[in-house]
Amino acid sequence: MSVQIEDLELLDGVREFALTHPHPAVHRFRESMRDWGNDWIAVEPAHLRAANFLAGAIASANQQTRALMETFEQHKDRLRWEQSYRKEDGVVPDAMLEGYAFAEIIGKQGPFVSDRIRAGIGIWGPDIVYPRHQHQAEEIYIVLAGSAEFDIGSAGKTGYDTGEVIYVEANTPHGFLTGDQSLVLYYLWQAGDLRQISSFG
Repeated sequence: MSVQIEDLELLDGVREFALTHPHPAVHRFRESMRDWGNDWIAVEPAHLRAANFLAGAIASANQQTRALMETFEQHKDRLRWEQSYRKEDGVVPDAMLEGYAFAEIIGKQGPFVSDRIRAGIGIWGPDIVYPRHQHQAEEIYIVLAGSAEFDIGSAGKTGYDTGEVIYVEANTPHGFLTGDQSLVLYYLWQAGDLRQISSFG
């Protein structure tokens, strides 16, 4: 099976957003994004309820983030929406499990296979607590829509809104609380295990 045109549209959107973003922290990921790899695999779509928040969240996007949001909305039914945690793990609140999802576009599990960088989109509903956690990879969040109060390392809690960039160093505890609207984040990971399940506590 050859690469799907729809997947190429997602790849172009995800890469262009990172490669042209002006924030210095995003520049740290440019080399990995330019040379993500060459392989594509077909990914079986999987739906989670949180993906339904995407259409309504577009209203709170801005000029910088709207085009990427619309690309994801257009193709959301073709994506494999996932969760990293299970109810039996007891590490995140039930409300989070009921109201979040992410979809990977570039990463170890495809559709665009890379062991250098992981890129995709995450969605959290309103008033969700994502407890402090950590992982080996350094990470960028860019707020595509909505807002959240982030708690990163020893810096204390800081609010971030649509268009703003949050950089998290490797192995740094971080978490957030979403606002009264759905939160949509573009994420990038590099270095370390790109599919590592975060640790808590």
